Amino acid sequence: MEYVLSPHERARIRAVLSEAFNDLPVDYDYLAEQVKDVDPKVLHEILYSEVAPLCFSNLAAPVPPVWTGFEPDSLNAMIDQRLAARERHWLRRQFDKILIRWLSYNYAYIWQEITRRIK
Repeated sequence: MEYVLSPHERARIRAVLSEAFNDLPVDYDYLAEQVKDVDPKVLHEILYSEVAPLCFSNLAAPVPPVWTGFEPDSLNAMIDQRLAARERHWLRRQFDKILIRWLSYNYAYIWQEITRRIK
């Protein structure tokens, strides 16, 4: 049986996971509590395939533009646009495959911190 999130729930999970990319200390206990009921495979996919490609540059910037949080509606709209472009364009899919692998490696600590706290 496939685990399916409603669009509203997926949007909420994206917003929660984006907090790991803010320029403030991350409350991983809070993050884990918010996502603990989501299938780990789905959660990992959302983190690295949807959220990280848009949010990672905030951590990489010398002066991050987002300090206190990503605006959920804008974040979700940008993620949906990127996913649609990925679906439409072969080159975007190939680029994103490489990017997702790099993000999964480079920001593996985010996943480790969250999963350590999920009971």
